[in-house]
Amino acid sequence: MENLGNKKLIRAKHRVDEIKKFYKHIVAYILVNLFLAFVWNFSFKLFGNFIVSNQFDGDSFTHIPIWLIWGVFLALHGIKTFGFPNLFGKDWEQKKIDEFMNE
Repeated sequence: MENLGNKKLIRAKHRVDEIKKFYKHIVAYILVNLFLAFVWNFSFKLFGNFIVSNQFDGDSFTHIPIWLIWGVFLALHGIKTFGFPNLFGKDWEQKKIDEFMNE
């Protein structure tokens, strides 16, 4: 019995650690992106488009913002931490059948 309690405690601590890591990831994402937005805005005002542009003028390079890529990884981290949201729910099918039967 005590072994089962220890396993539950270990799992609970691991789950809390995963949630803490996810929240730290969110904070880092927000702070870094706020900092970069400030730096890019300030340097654009100071130096114009000369320094802050990381795009080529030709068709050979497409710019994908770092916040977008990082945001996708943040969403994946959230899904890993909290699980994939079940949009339909466990009893969704039965509710729909009842709804259609009442029409």
